[in-house]
Amino acid sequence: MAHSQADKPDQAVLDEIRKRLIETGDWDRLSTLLRSRLEESGWDDDLKDYAKERARAQENLNLESLLKEVTPKAHEMLQPKLREAVVQEIEAVLEREVEKA
Repeated sequence: MAHSQADKPDQAVLDEIRKRLIETGDWDRLSTLLRSRLEESGWDDDLKDYAKERARAQENLNLESLLKEVTPKAHEMLQPKLREAVVQEIEAVLEREVEKA
């Protein structure tokens, strides 16, 4: 899905949201949730295997070019159900925070 510049939130807003999530402990909770879901789905192991394969294929190993190659594949490998579940959890946290404000 293509995003226009208008779709991107203001960096100051993102920084404020991140700060609030860290203050409430939700940042760590959401990070732990995402990490555990990725591990349960096998995504992290699959991505590591893919990255190793691509690194071995590079004649001169270069981290920047490896990341440029692996990052789109990482997004592609993410199961839509997993992404939806985590996004829903993030939205619920943000709604709670907005109601408090």
